[in-house]
Amino acid sequence: MNYTEKNRLLDKISVIGLMLIGFELFLYAADYCYTKSFDTAPKMPTILNVCGIIFLIVSVGMYIYAYKKSSKSIAVYATEFLAFAFICPLITYWYYPKAFGLSTNWFHKVSHYVLWLSVLGYYVIKTIVVIYYSFKNSSSNKINKKLNKKKAS
Repeated sequence: MNYTEKNRLLDKISVIGLMLIGFELFLYAADYCYTKSFDTAPKMPTILNVCGIIFLIVSVGMYIYAYKKSSKSIAVYATEFLAFAFICPLITYWYYPKAFGLSTNWFHKVSHYVLWLSVLGYYVIKTIVVIYYSFKNSSSNKINKKLNKKKAS
C-alpha cells in the first residue's frame, strides 16, 4: 500500500469517525434533554421532527450530488443520513412508553442502549470493511499478484 492509498484510507476512516461522533452526540443531546433538562422535554418532539426534516433534506441533497458525480461512497453517506432522519421522530416514542403499558425505566434503558450500540456497531463494521477492501484493492497487492502469475507461467 503506497502513500496515496494510505492517505485515502485515513480520510475514509476519519469521515466514518466524524459521522459516528456526530450521530452519537446527537443521540446524547436528545437523551440529556429528555432526562436531565425537564423544561425542554415538552418541546423535544418538535425539535426532533425538525432535525429529522433537516437530515432528510441533507440526505436528498447528497443523493442528488452522488447521482451527478456517480459516487457510490456519497450515496452510502446519504443512506446513513436517511436512516437517521427516520430514527429521529421515533426517538420521541422511546421516552413515552407508558402509552404501551411498559415500565419507563426498563424500556428507556433497553431502547437507549440498543440504539447507541447498533449505531456504534454499524460504524465499527463499516470501518473494518473499508480497511479490508482498501488492503485487498491496494496497488502493491495487485502488482504482487501479477508478478506471481508471471512466475507461475
